[in-house]
Amino acid sequence: MRNYQTTIKFTLGIIIVLQLSMVFFGFLRPSILYDYLDYWPLIIFPLVVLIGTRNTEYKEQIIVYSYSFLIAVSLFFHMAHLLEANFLTTYSYDSDFENLNLDENFEYQLYIDENNSIELVSFLGNGYKVDIIDKPGKSGYPEAVETLLGDPRAVIFRQIETSTLLKVKGWAIELGSDNLWQLNLFSVDSKINLDNLRLSPSFISGTGQLNLGSNLELTKLVLNGEFEVIVSTNLPIVVKGNAQFPDSWFNATIGTLNQIEETYKLEIEIIDGSKVVFKDE
Repeated sequence: MRNYQTTIKFTLGIIIVLQLSMVFFGFLRPSILYDYLDYWPLIIFPLVVLIGTRNTEYKEQIIVYSYSFLIAVSLFFHMAHLLEANFLTTYSYDSDFENLNLDENFEYQLYIDENNSIELVSFLGNGYKVDIIDKPGKSGYPEAVETLLGDPRAVIFRQIETSTLLKVKGWAIELGSDNLWQLNLFSVDSKINLDNLRLSPSFISGTGQLNLGSNLELTKLVLNGEFEVIVSTNLPIVVKGNAQFPDSWFNATIGTLNQIEETYKLEIEIIDGSKVVFKDE
């Protein structure tokens, strides 16, 4: 029985270390602590049993059963977290929202100035959709503020007050292809996919990866920061400013061209001090 005790205690220790490591490396959200606290009787009960029976003849058997129960509870919460079970506190809050009824007669400026990540893509339709990037981070949950006057009208995404343990990596954003957008973005470690979108001249700063697709309607883009820019071979562009380019691109008097067979559709301006690397798709 003592051999069983050693093995079971060791197994429980490994599970605890594994969960702490996954939190530290960003694979498990710290809010798992809240979930354990919500169901605290499951943790306290075997500990009370252990203390209450420590002087009985069944002590060794109870130790084995109690630690086995704690292992089962730990694995249960671990799997529930990975499966995003909605009975957990972590996943009981509404994190997503949308507005699919923007007036298509107006241009909309999307404004984000946050020290977090964004993953931006398009969808066929009108409006926008927002959700969290469900990984540990320093970002609060998002909210939207819209202006009803002016042209362009502003759509501002900002953080709401969020408990430290519930904070996430950032926000996943979808923009409707039916609307005309102007981007004014600052974010870090982001993935921004600009394709199937109608954009007026835009400004993007921060760090991350930027994909420029062949179905992008945009004439001018200003970049400031550190970006890897992947350009579709079907999108002729000219880049003005210092950056790193593929060997196949052409250095001309107007800037650097990714192709010379067609007139460029998009002009990209690189702000001095930025570190931008261009790649072909």
